[in-house]
Amino acid sequence: MAWAVICAALVKGVKTLGKVTYFIALFPYFLLTLMVIRGCTLEGASKGIDYYMTPDVTKLSDVSVWTAAASQIFFSLSCCMGSLTAMSSYNKFNTNIVKDSIAIPLINCFTSIFAGFAIFSVLGYMSVTTGLDVANVTTSGAGLMFITYPESLATMELPQMWSVMFFAMTACLGLGTQFPGMESILAALQDEFPHQLRGKTRSVVFRVSMCILGFLLGLPFTTQGGSYLLDLCDWFVMFPLLCIGFFEIVSIVWIYGYKNLQEDIMLMVGDRKKTRTLYHAYFSWNWLIVTPGVLLGIIIFEAVNYTSIFDAYGDVVYPDWSEALGWVLVEVIMVWFPLFYLCRLFREFWRARKHESLWAIFVRMNKPTLAWGPALTMHRRLTRYRRNPRPSGPTHIHQGSFSRTIQETVATAVSENESSQREGRHRESTQYRQGSKIISRINVET
Repeated sequence: MAWAVICAALVKGVKTLGKVTYFIALFPYFLLTLMVIRGCTLEGASKGIDYYMTPDVTKLSDVSVWTAAASQIFFSLSCCMGSLTAMSSYNKFNTNIVKDSIAIPLINCFTSIFAGFAIFSVLGYMSVTTGLDVANVTTSGAGLMFITYPESLATMELPQMWSVMFFAMTACLGLGTQFPGMESILAALQDEFPHQLRGKTRSVVFRVSMCILGFLLGLPFTTQGGSYLLDLCDWFVMFPLLCIGFFEIVSIVWIYGYKNLQEDIMLMVGDRKKTRTLYHAYFSWNWLIVTPGVLLGIIIFEAVNYTSIFDAYGDVVYPDWSEALGWVLVEVIMVWFPLFYLCRLFREFWRARKHESLWAIFVRMNKPTLAWGPALTMHRRLTRYRRNPRPSGPTHIHQGSFSRTIQETVATAVSENESSQREGRHRESTQYRQGSKIISRINVET
């Protein structure tokens, strides 16, 4: 049922996904608010909320707490999973991504805190009815979501209504995570193989086939041993996520370059004083030092203080080979980075072995290609982009490239100008003026 909904939402790409997201994203907040109101009216709710809001500072010295917190942020924000990248790729070029990058984590944290009141108010109610402390009422993980919390709902008035609302909210949250995650995979494959996977019929067949494949891969989790597989994946997927996050921040900020990233962001959002101040006051030192340092520290501590799955789930008996299966899962996630890089390196070396050394090819591979930059020529306003206006080949810029660039810029600018006139605007379009300036510069360079 879940994969049928996912397939229906993604079969036509972002066109159908955008419409479904309005309901999937907003409806859980309505249900969550009702759950919080109902939970706070239960007997003993204050006991659970006091336990929830009272911090235990001694836990800060526990490395596992930091690892769990980092993994939770990665999961809740879908960091390093491609979801944010895939969804943001559909934005307009001038979308204020700085504002979005601040608003999304704040909304995420607020939602987590708000949901905590719905959970712990009910746990306080269960503590009173069972006579146990809040800490001993239940355990974290799937048991809280699918066993303890439903049992507490069954003891309330109108249990059927609250149970339906709870599982409807859970389904919406799960689908809201699965939609962008699946779209990131589909969009990446279609971008990599556009001739084979794009087109009206081929795109639908490809997307339906991938949803069927996802359904088949998820069948083992529905068996009697599915809960064991779920715990296995949940325990071992944290480490590769942290490693991927570290490699991503290092490759973007230190290899691609902090200055280049800053120029790209200012090109999209506008080089305003407020944006530049925020960028230097917060993002700069955070990206350059804090984020890679914290991630590296957590990775090292996690490796030194490694806990096997036998010790992590002491009350569950796992077979001896389950530990090896978990590390195979880690390798399957992480092996593609070095494998793809080495294959590309040796392929380039085989093609250019008579003209370039292996070291020269390695240095070239760690630099942006000539085609790197905004898709539309009218947006390539930086000097390093104007010199390379969407070349047709990997190493040369031909005269025909400039002609196509001029034609593309003129067509885009004229289209924007005609659209402005149809909307009743009598002043010249800003994008048209920018396109005209770029045409003049390209003519000079040509």
